[in-house]
Amino acid sequence: MTRARWILSAASLFALWLLGALVLLPVMQRTLEAAAKDTLSKQTELKDRLGALQVTFDGQQAHLRGSVRTAQDRNRIEAAVRDLVRAPAPLSGGLGLHLNPVGGVRSEIEIVPYAPGWLLLAANGPRARLLGTAANAYEARDLARSVQDQWDTRGGSTEGMPGTDAEVHDEAASVSTTLRGIPAPSTGAQAWLARIGQGWRQLALQSADATLLSQARDAGVSEEEWKKQVLPALEELRALHLKEQRAELDAERFVRLPPGHLFLAARGQEIILRGEVGSEAMKRTVLEEALQAFSPRRLHDQIRVTTDRRPSGEFGPITTALLPEKDKPGGKTCFLGLAGDAWKPVEWQIAVKEQTWKNDLPGMLDLRELQADSAVVSSWLDGTGGTSPSQPQAMQPAFLSLAVFGSRVILSGQVAEAAAQALCVDAVRRAYSPPFLVMSDSFRVHGDCAASRGILNTLKSLPPAPKAGSAGIFAIARPGGDWEIMLVTQDLVEAGGIARAGKVPAGIPAAVVEELSAEAVEELRLHLAHPEFP
Repeated sequence: MTRARWILSAASLFALWLLGALVLLPVMQRTLEAAAKDTLSKQTELKDRLGALQVTFDGQQAHLRGSVRTAQDRNRIEAAVRDLVRAPAPLSGGLGLHLNPVGGVRSEIEIVPYAPGWLLLAANGPRARLLGTAANAYEARDLARSVQDQWDTRGGSTEGMPGTDAEVHDEAASVSTTLRGIPAPSTGAQAWLARIGQGWRQLALQSADATLLSQARDAGVSEEEWKKQVLPALEELRALHLKEQRAELDAERFVRLPPGHLFLAARGQEIILRGEVGSEAMKRTVLEEALQAFSPRRLHDQIRVTTDRRPSGEFGPITTALLPEKDKPGGKTCFLGLAGDAWKPVEWQIAVKEQTWKNDLPGMLDLRELQADSAVVSSWLDGTGGTSPSQPQAMQPAFLSLAVFGSRVILSGQVAEAAAQALCVDAVRRAYSPPFLVMSDSFRVHGDCAASRGILNTLKSLPPAPKAGSAGIFAIARPGGDWEIMLVTQDLVEAGGIARAGKVPAGIPAAVVEELSAEAVEELRLHLAHPEFP
């Protein structure tokens, strides 16, 4: 062979090598990579668990990089690439013959499990609700049982179980830190948050939503979980916390108010109840007991309701023991009762200023007011005051009040006729629902109310709904009158705020409005407590 032929042969071999290295080899590697990815995608155990995996080929050598959640995932991937990849055989002539071309597997796959889930313990005193997301049902069940057992042994109780999301969370390597740190039941509304496997963190309910959301993200809570689970639970706890604070403030204020007082006197077949109490509920309770105990005697109601008296406390039992003895015809009796104390006999035959009950009064009671009531009752007993009390019971005012805020409308007030009540509820629902939820449990029928004349004019001029995101409005009107509209402010929802607003129609006592609209005012107070309202 001549030198020229040697050179030509070498050049031909080199050209063939270049053809294989630059054209055929990359094509083969791409074919193997596609075959490997197709094989892995068909493994049901690895569904949605290959996001961080890279498969490349160096000739027939497979190279695996990236991370997976468990060692089992890594073993399954390596076995599938090594044993299950198939590619068309060379020179098969389109006969469908497929062989395993993988000559070896070099794996650099790391084990990087997903973060564990999270738990939220939302407690109101000894009762708590467990929320959260765990990796699987077994982890969720074990955690719920552990929390329940610890709270039960400490005098509390829990309900609820975390949800599961195996696509986002893996089981914690150890949950001992979480279980050892389960908070004990306490008083009031409180919330604790923990990533499973870590310690608990108490959430400050008074913090802004943005601050709490940041803390929730640190614990592994997603945006959707925050909106659907965590935030509603926190808002419920905030409402409970606010009610507790309000109850404490009211209790402190009520302690400084004098208790209610009542004079109960009997003369023949007539009974008189005269005095002053702090709420309509107290008055109703006394009258119901008196009617039941003294029926069929005639009962004269002279009980006044005022916010200047303590709206709590029970009077002594009202029984026939307070009546004259049967063997004494024409007998008369008189008793004085203070809320929270027993009935005490009154020597009504002597001068009012000489009656000894004044020595037992708490210092906060106005002696002159009680002496004035005692004088009226004594005059009635000795017959100089006529058959009926000197001050007949005034007719109750009819009125409607509307609290429109957020997504709710609360209708309160009282009317004399059931038909008028139904008409008002229907008109309010047609005006505001949807999108508002109309609540009318505090709108009652009271037989002593004035007639609801001209109520259709009032219902045709219902106030417009406030803008979305506003604090809301509170409106009041008497049947046939115009609506007086008040913007909801912090001062309005405080005790006496409706009276201070100066928009209660003439002839309607502000105390009666506040009494019957108490539920609406409380809901407005909770609405204002949301952080979006400074």
